[in-house]
Amino acid sequence: MFLVAGVGAIALPSTLNAQGSSDGGRSSKNPFSREPAAVQAGRQTYLQRCAVCHGQDARGSMAANLVRSRFVARGPDRRLYEIIVTGIPGTEMPPQPDLGEDQVWQVVSYLHSLARPGLQPPVPGNPDAGRDVFRTAGCSECHRVDGEGGFWGPPLDTIAARKKADEIRMDVLEPGKEVAEGYRKVIVATKAGEVLEGLLKNQDTFSVQVLMRDGSFSLLSREDIREISISPDSPMPADYDKRFDSEQLQDLLAFLDGQRDPFVPYERGFQNY
Repeated sequence: MFLVAGVGAIALPSTLNAQGSSDGGRSSKNPFSREPAAVQAGRQTYLQRCAVCHGQDARGSMAANLVRSRFVARGPDRRLYEIIVTGIPGTEMPPQPDLGEDQVWQVVSYLHSLARPGLQPPVPGNPDAGRDVFRTAGCSECHRVDGEGGFWGPPLDTIAARKKADEIRMDVLEPGKEVAEGYRKVIVATKAGEVLEGLLKNQDTFSVQVLMRDGSFSLLSREDIREISISPDSPMPADYDKRFDSEQLQDLLAFLDGQRDPFVPYERGFQNY
């Protein structure tokens, strides 16, 4: 068995010091973070030691769903390391003293690759070629990267820090599967005969706020609106699986995997919210 029997709050082993480590000062950060070989080795160790309780995909069986566990998804690297080594006294989570230090860090790498956006191994492909695909396919007309691009879609400066690689792939190939609030297409016909087409950013009992293609906003009073139509579909093209060959798609995903800014500055992202 591995890790904890529940996903909620857990008591840490008493051997941990105030920094979450009992090792006398060894690395508090995972030295193998995002390394493909380490993730693969960690997966093998996990399958041998942990899968019987936590499931083949770490999403729970007789013990906790580790992909959703706050300890795996948000806890410090070193504390997860210590839990694996020392177990949880008073629970069915046993210690694993026979695992070497590298093996434990590899398991940490594997679990983080499942639970934390941005900590998967780098996506294979050519990021520079992917940037060209991004531009020539017209993605920059709607999305902003490095301070350049349009406002019709969400900014992508932080996409790889917010989403896992398979989620980014789904967003590209199946944009209508999950449409974020604020990015649904809307057509508003006013009583004065004007027709506005944009993205519905906000609405309440008295007004409707629409983001126009040029990045400007229109705030309309409900009293002035004759008809409003909100599309359930994404405004993003849904045929990229046909427009890109496999190499182009892989290069595009490699480029998007490199977008890991820790924050989006005001001048890049304010108009998207």
